This record gives sequence, structure tokens and C-alpha cells, in this order.
Amino acid sequence: MIVIMNDGGVIMEVYNKNRDKNNSMHDEIREQNAKLKGAPLKEKLAYYKEYYLKTTIVVAVIILLVGSIAYSMLTAPSDTAFAAFFYNTTGKPSDTGLIDDFVRHLDIDTKEHDAYIDASMYYTPDSTDMNTFMTMEKTMAVISTGELDVVVGDEDTLDYFARSECLHDITAVLPDDLLARFEDKLYYAKYGEAQTLTPVGIYVSDAPRLAQSGYYTGAEPLFGLIVNADNLDNAIEFLRYLYMENE
Repeated sequence: MIVIMNDGGVIMEVYNKNRDKNNSMHDEIREQNAKLKGAPLKEKLAYYKEYYLKTTIVVAVIILLVGSIAYSMLTAPSDTAFAAFFYNTTGKPSDTGLIDDFVRHLDIDTKEHDAYIDASMYYTPDSTDMNTFMTMEKTMAVISTGELDVVVGDEDTLDYFARSECLHDITAVLPDDLLARFEDKLYYAKYGEAQTLTPVGIYVSDAPRLAQSGYYTGAEPLFGLIVNADNLDNAIEFLRYLYMENE
């Protein structure tokens, strides 16, 4: 254990060691660069692959992700009437019928308002893969704007959002008729740092319109409401819509 002396000597010693370490790294980089001068192209490419390729890929992915989010925000209609992210879908819908029908159901003017379902979301707990990283970076960026209203996903996904305090206690916002209808389908997760068991989701695998959409074949998806959603009323209406019999 290091004890910091009153005269600051130990702090200075640590500082000097760090400075020496940095100087050593710089010297090593200069030495490697000197060795590579005049080296064959194959050797230079091998060196780049070993020391720089992974960093370059990560930086490029982050730039693309930020650019994609910025482009979406700049080119989207001025107001979003409804937004949902579907995570870990197990089916491959052949069309956009679910959101198209919901837009007609609410009579949303898509020239003035955006409404969409993004089913490209992917989350795996305790994973460091790039898909999960990109998904959660995008999700948190959209949540921060208040644009995201609904998440649909498996238990691991809702557990993540509950720990991050991103979901409503669904019993606190649903109207009485829906509470009565779904009281035996509630999903409880540990919420926030206190890890209080909280009803944050509803099992919706039996929702006729969701089943017909093909997003979750043979799965048990959960429906959750984002805590700072700009369009909470429309999000609740989406839950009703999922249980409407197809006309």
C-alpha cells in the first residue's frame, strides 16, 4: 500500500514513474516506425493489423453510428407520434403491416409526424459483441430525446432497462381496464440500484396482431413503456391495438 507523505514525495515519485512509462512507450513507437521504414508492404500491413486494426474498426463503427443517429434526427419529420424498438426478434416479417395498420388506426398524418418500429435491435446480457454495443448506444441516444415510447423484447432485455431505470412501473400508468386484463401477465424485474421488484412489462405472445406480424415466432416477448416517452397515450393505445382482432 502506498502512503502519501506530507511533502508530496510519493505523489511526485508516482508521477515520475508514469512519465517514464509514457516516454518508454513513445520511444518504442519511434523505434517501431524506424524499423518499418523501407520494410516490405506485407510487413507494414501485418504491423498495422496487429496494433491498429481493431482500434480503427471501433472508431469507424462509432462514427457511423453517431452519423446514422444524427442523419435520422435531421431528416425525420419534425415530430414523432410513435416509436418502438423490437429486440431479439425471432421471425422475419415480409412487410411493414404492423406499423402501417397502427398508423391508420390512430389516423397519424405521416407527412407531419413520424411513426416507426425498429426491429433491428439486438441485446445479449454480459456481451461485448459489436451488435449489442451498437444497439444500446443507439437506444440510449433515442431515449435521451424522449422519442422512444415502447420496447418489446425478452426477459433479459427488460431486465436491462429496469436496472437502468428506463421503464415505467406499468401498473402506475395503464388505465383500469387494461390493468384488469393483464394482471396475470405482468413481468417483475429488479429496478434501479435498490433492485426493488417492479412490474415493468407484460407478456404479449398471445396478442393477435403481434403474432400475425411474425416478429416473434415461438418466443415469449414482453411489452414495456419507456419512462420518459413523449407519446405515452399512443404507446398505451399500441398495446390495445396489438390485442385487437384482425379486421
